[in-house]
Amino acid sequence: MSESLVAVTVVGGYLGAGKTTLLNHLLALADERIAVLINDFGSLDIDAQLLERGDGATVTLPNGCICCSLVDGLATALDNLAALDPRPERVVIEASGVADPAGIAAYCHRRPYRLDLVVVLADVEAIAVQVVDDYVGETVRGQLTAADLVILNKADLGDAAAAAVVVETHAPGVPTVKAIQASIDPRVLIDLEPRAKPTAYLHDHGVPFETWSWSGGRCDEERMRRMAADLPPGAVRAKGIVVTKDGVFEFQRVGIRSRFTRLDRALTESQIVVIGIPESLDSGWLADRLG
Repeated sequence: MSESLVAVTVVGGYLGAGKTTLLNHLLALADERIAVLINDFGSLDIDAQLLERGDGATVTLPNGCICCSLVDGLATALDNLAALDPRPERVVIEASGVADPAGIAAYCHRRPYRLDLVVVLADVEAIAVQVVDDYVGETVRGQLTAADLVILNKADLGDAAAAAVVVETHAPGVPTVKAIQASIDPRVLIDLEPRAKPTAYLHDHGVPFETWSWSGGRCDEERMRRMAADLPPGAVRAKGIVVTKDGVFEFQRVGIRSRFTRLDRALTESQIVVIGIPESLDSGWLADRLG
């Protein structure tokens, strides 16, 4: 049986964009064992008694999540997590405010890890100035182009539509979603549950999202790939298991980027879930293309 790989999410964005706030939301809402790699525990919402019981480099939270320091370097932290039994189900890496997320993502292709996505936060109030700044502009533009998804944070404090235009100008094709206080439905950032209920509105995390699902038997691979290419811009994220005559594949799509990975599993049912902006599509759309 093939090795089960640990999904990695890289969180980037310039100083003050809201990365740590996003991590706090993820830890509070986690329904899987997440390991967060971060430079400074002090910025996370972790009880002081837990910090005292930690070993200085690792803190285990009551919900089973783990916070790890990057003081000894990313490679060492990833090696330490790989040695755990059980391993975390997901690793979230916080890039520093001036780091290139693409460089961090390059570390995440070695076993037992697989890169899931790079998400970058942009401050709605500041992004237009930052991208053209003589000192930080190159850094910020690089962060945007490395992203699979850009969160337009602090949408209540500025013009999110104008910020979206800035992102599209400097990182064409990268999808954006609005957020207030970095609050976003966690299913946008982590693997979707294949059996999620269709047409379920999600109002608990700032901007509402909707999910659509389809299930069936064997799927034609060519039709599956066409469906992935034809998903509308409002479909922020999609995931599924696709059974074809040539084998079983895991399908993932973030924005305009799709990935198909062959799985060593004997399955008979295909399942697809899409999460996106309400009214972007419906379950009939999926059935028409895959049924």
